[in-house]
Amino acid sequence: MMVAKRRVAALAIAILLAAAVFAPSVAHARVAEYQVQFVPVGQTGSSDVIVNAVLSPETSLPATVTVPLPAGAQVLWSGEILGGDPANDPFRQPSLVPTAGALAAVFRLEQKPIAQVEATVGSPRVRGSKVFATLAWVNTGEEGPYTFSVVIEPGATGVKIAPQPVGEPQRNAKGETLYVLSPVRLAAGQRFEVTVEYERGGASGSGASGGASPVLIAAVAGLMLAVVALVVVVRRERARSS
Repeated sequence: MMVAKRRVAALAIAILLAAAVFAPSVAHARVAEYQVQFVPVGQTGSSDVIVNAVLSPETSLPATVTVPLPAGAQVLWSGEILGGDPANDPFRQPSLVPTAGALAAVFRLEQKPIAQVEATVGSPRVRGSKVFATLAWVNTGEEGPYTFSVVIEPGATGVKIAPQPVGEPQRNAKGETLYVLSPVRLAAGQRFEVTVEYERGGASGSGASGGASPVLIAAVAGLMLAVVALVVVVRRERARSS
């Protein structure tokens, strides 16, 4: 399996667990929240997803975690987020388990309770300057709260996202915009779909400049932990050897 040479990193995502005390009482991983970022047009023109699984504070490490992925996803990187220099985030080799209409990436966390998987999920439909993309999600993990978000490329207009985003979109220095959807709770096996439509601007492209990574939502409110965190849009490059 190929490991991405460049990937985005979570910044300050440990805010979600900053006040938690980890007790060695649970033998297996329990997930407090899933965070899914959908990028309809990523740096190579394909659609990307970045999935975080934040473990419950009572989970003792090491522990095995199951990270849901859409059907047909191609994993670029998987591992755990330490919260410091992203170059130090350890890669963890996943086992990919196919399920009905989806995938699950299963691997072991040893140091920190935040798992992350980055993957491509096919290509958007492009008709002239119009972009159409759909994220067909199946919860292949345990039941739990989800926060979905969508990142739209610079120069886009007429953005339509369903379900409807909440709050004000956030824009980074590159002109990319992050839309956050209302949190939902998904049962094991439950389906959830995000559809995106927009018009590309004249200056927008499919990331052909080569050095840029998709933006990443760094921290979202931890529903099960009752922790309020800011949604941060960041862009960072990471070099990794395959």
